[in-house]
Amino acid sequence: MLERQPLTLDWLPARSTVPAGCQLPFDDAIPILFWGENCKEQGRPFAQRREDGGVVFYVDLVATTLFMLSRWEETVITERDEHGRFPATASVAHRQGFLDRPIVDQYALILREWLKVLLPAWEPESQVFSVKLSHDIDHLGRFPRVSNALRTIGRDLLKRQDLQRALANGAEAIVQYVAPHRTQYARGIELLADWSREHGLTNDAFYFMAAGPGPMDGDYDVASDATRRIVDRLTGQGFEIGLHAGYDTLGNPERLAEEKARLDAVLGETHYGGRQHYLRFQVPDTWRHWEQAGLAYDATMGYADGEGFRCGTCHPYRPFDLTLDAELDVWEQPLIVMDATLFSYKRLLPDEADTRIGELAQRCKQVEGTFTMLWHNSSLSGEWEPWRQVYRHALGVLAKMQGAWTSEARPEDEKGGRVIAPVSHQITDDRR
Repeated sequence: MLERQPLTLDWLPARSTVPAGCQLPFDDAIPILFWGENCKEQGRPFAQRREDGGVVFYVDLVATTLFMLSRWEETVITERDEHGRFPATASVAHRQGFLDRPIVDQYALILREWLKVLLPAWEPESQVFSVKLSHDIDHLGRFPRVSNALRTIGRDLLKRQDLQRALANGAEAIVQYVAPHRTQYARGIELLADWSREHGLTNDAFYFMAAGPGPMDGDYDVASDATRRIVDRLTGQGFEIGLHAGYDTLGNPERLAEEKARLDAVLGETHYGGRQHYLRFQVPDTWRHWEQAGLAYDATMGYADGEGFRCGTCHPYRPFDLTLDAELDVWEQPLIVMDATLFSYKRLLPDEADTRIGELAQRCKQVEGTFTMLWHNSSLSGEWEPWRQVYRHALGVLAKMQGAWTSEARPEDEKGGRVIAPVSHQITDDRR
């Protein structure tokens, strides 16, 4: 599989993969990663009912599922980018053209149709599509140091000759050092929270850094009064707080544990999830380190350079460690799309990004999964200004897809006028 030439997989029409008369919620062609032995050469179908009533699958569902969920290919392909990340362009899914397909989930729905034929009395319970928005809080201020602010103001005056811009940046710099909880980026956190609440999308997660200020990390102290004030406001509104593990935690479980201990002290709890900074991840080590640290789940598994389904699924799952031959005691909630992927890596126009977000969300809904999207608090101003509307429009679309209420029209309980909260997938853990 790893040595196949790009775009050489077999693809079958969706309708040909299920029993006659059955219909899938999607009509995409289905990629075949692994045929059974000699099945392709013999012209076998995806699956077939036998004369004795049984069903035989000529496509290896188990191998495909294990291949995608375990991320085995990332342990044998050595290519990495400048941040030590396995890039989307090196993946089988990208090279074979199915990165935008939740192939594991599609296979699962195909299997369900065959099981319904074998077990006519069985009524499988469908899952409810849900939306999980998350926000990595990389920075609370635009200027890491006073010197950065002075250089920016100097460029405004001398190079751009823009006095108004210089005054605005000067005012922002003063706010950052006098009232850091009121900076442009801090207000971005408030906007993200307010917009989600307006659309009934109230299970957002805000991941804060606990590494301390550094060249590749944040510019704030998670234990400072200003940061605690922001965290308290979010928790008071019912939002989830998690860890945005620092750049240097990759391959360093001791540092990860130290950062988690700092956030534990701020939150007054020890069991929550989060995401690696810069999406830096090493399979299977990072999963092991998160398990050892007592973190509930990881939400890193998406690509910086390509949106889609890195793990082939949009459902949370517990990773299987092939080296240890064991399921790990930590959940993975795959990341489907990140703002910077569309803007910085793909260089999409706002309208193109809007369309792409909708397409990926629809694929998640078709397979009864969870659409996850990362939008930074710093991605609402400056060069990101035109993208504010991309995000706000996406919220409206996602709220309707999930069936959530909005501030304009909130469904009420017939008896008491109580607002009905939208149902969403929850990651549960028996250790809590």
